[in-house]
Amino acid sequence: MKFEEPTQPNPAKNPEPQEIKSPDQASEVTPVSPTAEQEKKRMIQELRDQVAIKESAGEDATKEKIALIEKLYAINYTEEEKKAFDDWLAQVSESSAEKPIIINNVEEITGFLPQNGNYRGERINLFFKKEVFLPDELQAILEMFSQGNPSFEISVVRHGNNLISVGIGDKVRNGSTILDGEYFGHYHPTQFELENEEALPNCFTMGLMPSAGDVKGFLKHSESVKEGTRIFSKNGYVFIKPALETENIDQVLGEFSQKYFD
Repeated sequence: MKFEEPTQPNPAKNPEPQEIKSPDQASEVTPVSPTAEQEKKRMIQELRDQVAIKESAGEDATKEKIALIEKLYAINYTEEEKKAFDDWLAQVSESSAEKPIIINNVEEITGFLPQNGNYRGERINLFFKKEVFLPDELQAILEMFSQGNPSFEISVVRHGNNLISVGIGDKVRNGSTILDGEYFGHYHPTQFELENEEALPNCFTMGLMPSAGDVKGFLKHSESVKEGTRIFSKNGYVFIKPALETENIDQVLGEFSQKYFD
């Protein structure tokens, strides 16, 4: 798989506490339930131990590393964010491939998008139709969205010269994308607080590195990305051109996962 960056990218530990009674009641010690933060720390340490054990035995610890990263950077939604998304969903125009939202220019699209991530876990897509969608117009959609550094993903797929869909994802992934057309590109948020950020590659911290899930999708839906696809963030974008003819999907994904998580 070949990853190409444009020559001029667009700027754009603790034990659970116990309540100890008086000495004559020492036999009646009552354990106190761990807090959510303490439970998170326990699970993180357990995953770190599992990774260390597997790696010391020369075994693949990719799954444990994925779980560890998800736990380390677990992102929650406030009640305000949930309500705002629900309110948006109740008010946004319904659309489908058969009954898309008619627009005259791509600048209108940002007005239909939410301000918060899709916490519901549902596949939510907006369909838009105009006389024709040119490549630079599709790029403009993602560039305009990226400028505000939103905290959630979106994707843009072209289903024909005059029809596109915009998938609304959550804060860490986009499970809404409909990959039965030309997968033009998607947006990565960059609002994570990362451990050892200084040791990580710039392309990762800038939100311009495909995740293992991205690579898996590119390989699985090769027809959708045969002409290439793009990853955007507030820092610009990268163009990715998969070279799929001679590659073994499991091997490529395995090799990438190892490098990605190491």
